[in-house]
Amino acid sequence: MVTFEQLKLNAALLKSLDALNYTLPTPVQAQAIPLLLQGHDVAAQAETGSGKTAAFGLPLLQSINPGLQQVQALVVVPTRELAVQVRQELKQYARFIPNLKITAFYGGHSFRLEEDSLAHPPQVLVGTPGRLTDHLSRRTLDLTNVAQVVLDEADKLLEMGFEEELDDLLRAIPRKRQTILFSATMEEDVKELIANSLQDPRFVQASATAVPDRIVYYGLKVQDEQKPQALVRLLQSINPAGTVVFVNARLTTTEVAQHLQEHGFQARALHGKLEQSERDKTMTLFRNGTASILVATDLAARGLDMDVVQQIIHYELPQHQDAYQHRSGRTGRAGKSGTVYTLLSSRETQKLEQWPDVQVNEWLDLTELAADTSVPMEAPALTTLHISGGRKDKLSPRDIVGALIAEVGLKASEIGKIEIQDRHSFVAIPEEAASAAVRKLSAARIKGKRYKVSFVR
Repeated sequence: MVTFEQLKLNAALLKSLDALNYTLPTPVQAQAIPLLLQGHDVAAQAETGSGKTAAFGLPLLQSINPGLQQVQALVVVPTRELAVQVRQELKQYARFIPNLKITAFYGGHSFRLEEDSLAHPPQVLVGTPGRLTDHLSRRTLDLTNVAQVVLDEADKLLEMGFEEELDDLLRAIPRKRQTILFSATMEEDVKELIANSLQDPRFVQASATAVPDRIVYYGLKVQDEQKPQALVRLLQSINPAGTVVFVNARLTTTEVAQHLQEHGFQARALHGKLEQSERDKTMTLFRNGTASILVATDLAARGLDMDVVQQIIHYELPQHQDAYQHRSGRTGRAGKSGTVYTLLSSRETQKLEQWPDVQVNEWLDLTELAADTSVPMEAPALTTLHISGGRKDKLSPRDIVGALIAEVGLKASEIGKIEIQDRHSFVAIPEEAASAAVRKLSAARIKGKRYKVSFVR
């Protein structure tokens, strides 16, 4: 079994991996990293949860010159959520590399702030195609020093109609470059993109069993009209924290989320028609545990922060096997175990049986599911606070923890996840302390400055 040291990664990256408790590379990392360090163009087929961001990110970070304040590497992703996630992961890997700046550009984010940040350009830029080409057209972004470009989730980039934007971006980057493509599927349009954009590429394929062997698949046979109550019964029998319930239509997300709320679950709907601010809020609440369940469509869940996902529930079976596997791969990520539950009508059971690469490990009897008495059914005792300051105001998690301890009287162990964004911060705290926290923090100063503090609803 190959180790990260044997992949010839530098000391700073190895130190980060050790701090993150990454022990051994996943199959796609073991295959892709040596090829990328040798300078080859690489086309990789890898499922969600295979560790693909580290597979392209570690070699990319190793090749960056921190002393050159220019965009040297560009990572193109299909959605805002994925841009934020990839930036966060790359920052974790680069934490011990001094003077390295990693930035994300995406729609819904302040164009002016992005433009201002280019006065001191990042060495690594992650972005969505529309926002990146917007900068190109306004001549605010210089890509002439880019030596590496990554097309992440290439199948989704094409599915979402970004062919023209990809052409514009690739034309703006020097022809002498390393091009890296990752895709969950290898349909004809993806193969055409590889042929047109990569030079003598090396092909990498993560085994189709790389993720499922860490996932346990349970099946429940129920008729369509029984599904709402079956879902409630299932969630009562497990710890629902970190659950994603997949459905096929936008309207169904709202219906199912409301049904779960009526039964005492902290559930939120996530679909592509939500305003961007509402999507961001929903993702924040899920990440910090205030919302324990997301009811989502496939497209809306692209770029989901998968470290918090504990189990997947297929409320409805998708049309195709690869979509089922892609959904399921959002748990059991990068060496962790995961659980997948599938609610199946008679028609869906027949369909699932025709998929050769899908197996149900165990069939559950709905009538035998017992409520998990270790998990209280009342609403989780967490509320999320919004603070009107963030990274640009030099706020850090330590500042917020200090204020909550000094002003509100909370213990450090009572404070949940803190998320610092450019101009906003979010923190999960016990529900019973929330009102006092809003009142006291609004009247106090954090790091010498007053901020507006409010509930996230």
